Amino acid sequence: MTDPAPAPRKLVAHSTATYVIGRALLGSYLRTACRLQIRGREHVPQSGPVLLVANHQSYLDIPAVASAVATATGRHVCFIARESLARSRFLAFIMRESGAVLIKRGAPDRAALEEAIEHLELGDAVAIFPEGTRSLDGSVGEFRPGALLVARRTGCPIVPVGVRGTIDVLSRDQKFPRPARVRVSFAAPVEPRSEGALERVRDAVCALVGDGRAPRD
Repeated sequence: MTDPAPAPRKLVAHSTATYVIGRALLGSYLRTACRLQIRGREHVPQSGPVLLVANHQSYLDIPAVASAVATATGRHVCFIARESLARSRFLAFIMRESGAVLIKRGAPDRAALEEAIEHLELGDAVAIFPEGTRSLDGSVGEFRPGALLVARRTGCPIVPVGVRGTIDVLSRDQKFPRPARVRVSFAAPVEPRSEGALERVRDAVCALVGDGRAPRD
């Protein structure tokens, strides 16, 4: 007798009340202590599937992008995040409440990519950090091709996202945040099936990020 197959994980397509409250609290911190700036909000669709592709500087990138998108459109964002983040009880709670897609680091994770595709097919906004790790100096690293595969499967637009300043608030070697200005910028959508799409997305992100440090204007 064989064991029954495990039931598929139910997708969380919308924000839970706990997540909305947490996002509001972190958003308030970002707006006050970090003077969060949002630019290019007109590039984020008000509805329908979209893949947000962002650079990765800090653990604060997730609440920064979530707050920026919520402010611009009122939408919930489903993040694709490393499975190892769930080792922290606090981060595991955030991941669960936000309906995050957890992906194994350093190995192809077809199940996670399929889950991300399902979210897009439901019309969700999905965000990914294709560098796969946080930057050491604020610069933008190489992009892994998984983001492009997800977008091509669904045909959804890719919106480049540039996050700068979060590394000055909470870098990899910091335990506690410090005040610094944070900016989240969005660029015009890129058609995922167009030639050189991944390079164009990365170029757009690099242009938005600049040197990656906290903006002074």
